[in-house]
Amino acid sequence: MARLGVMTFALPLLLLLLATHFARTEIIDADEADRFCYPESSKNSRRSCECSNVSASPWGMRALRIDCSYKDYRVSDLSVVLPLYIDTLDLSWNALDSVPIFSSDSLHQLNLRHNNVSQLVAGNFKQLTSLRELYLGWNSIGQLEASTFEGLPHLQVLDLAHNNLHSVPSQLFAPLLILGTLDISWNRRFNESSTDLYTELGLNWKLDTLRLDACSLSEIHLPVNAPLKELSLRRNQLKRIPSQLPETLLRLDISDNLLEELLPEDTANLTQVRQLFIEDMPVLQRVLANALAPVDLLETLSFQNSRQLTHLDPEAFGPISPSTKKRALRSLSFRGTMLRSFNSTLAPLFTQLAELDLNGLPLQCDCELVWLKQLPIQTNGRCYKPTRIRGMLVTSARGDAFSCDTWPRWAYGMVVLTLIALSAVGIYLIVMGLRPHRGVTMRRKVGAGSPYARVTIEPNRQENPH
Repeated sequence: MARLGVMTFALPLLLLLLATHFARTEIIDADEADRFCYPESSKNSRRSCECSNVSASPWGMRALRIDCSYKDYRVSDLSVVLPLYIDTLDLSWNALDSVPIFSSDSLHQLNLRHNNVSQLVAGNFKQLTSLRELYLGWNSIGQLEASTFEGLPHLQVLDLAHNNLHSVPSQLFAPLLILGTLDISWNRRFNESSTDLYTELGLNWKLDTLRLDACSLSEIHLPVNAPLKELSLRRNQLKRIPSQLPETLLRLDISDNLLEELLPEDTANLTQVRQLFIEDMPVLQRVLANALAPVDLLETLSFQNSRQLTHLDPEAFGPISPSTKKRALRSLSFRGTMLRSFNSTLAPLFTQLAELDLNGLPLQCDCELVWLKQLPIQTNGRCYKPTRIRGMLVTSARGDAFSCDTWPRWAYGMVVLTLIALSAVGIYLIVMGLRPHRGVTMRRKVGAGSPYARVTIEPNRQENPH
């Protein structure tokens, strides 16, 4: 009974002490948040940060989000000790010339985009052990130390786009054990070495998304067995689709490169790709037979704004017939290309599409293209020829306007030239027939009764007797 009485007395006391502790903690947390969000030097000014409390997943725990963007902050303006429960810190669009050495075990996202950071050194992030997303794009980073990213075992997203990276230390990303998304785009001097990128940079095998746009790449080597899902290689100097790419790719963007034609060997190892973008190609002219046959799981395909593309082989997708097994393709775009017509052998494939974009094509609306008018979807394609229906939507033009000449074009040209020649000869003969001939004297028969007979004038003898 005595023990029970002691416990009965101690329990309320313990609860009171815990409540007092949490209350003091809340006060301290609020003071720390106020100190960071509203520093003395920035009170009552527009340079104060915006702080908000939210309920973070998965259990609705308290989280503090701080937005200090567009404040023209320098490193000296910031406190290195972050408030408790901070989840997100946005320091984009400021004047930071180096990375502040923050300390926090709760920060999950740090945004340092659009600053003046020129280098990253060891220890920049080692006290942010819970960091999951790090955005360093749109800076001037040209130098990185080998141990820059040590101490970030939970980092999943890393953005280094739009910097001045040229060569990076070997095994730079090896400490990032669960990195899922890496963006190195728009580092124009970055160029891969002869070894594969995973081995060179120490990329882990959990990487899902890799973006290498505008990195001046003329070739790239990636392990075939790497479990990469998404790869973007826009605006490089590739003349062929790389033959050594991960077999697990689901999305590939090869736009704005230097391919002149698309061949079957270009897509031979893209058997799992669902989305393929071949857009804005400056020199691509032809898609040859069977070039797209290997990617039979493809759902989205776009050649948008490839302005030199003039030829699509009727069997570019392989042999197609009404009895052929339906492909997975649902969205197809030729918007802004120079294709003038499509062979009717493509009708079974086009019929199964949910989206077909032909906007901006100079379509030759003749009898060979009338099948396109009968598709069950709107293509936004407009007729360029014949002139009588120029500018009309293919679906709006009358069916009898899609006519073909029975003679070939050259035959019409020959007939016109012949008629012009015959007309010229006829006019010449008529003119020559009406024109008098030089050196030819007109001879007329003159008789006694002719008004042209010679007349002799003799003097009148009665007037001149002598």
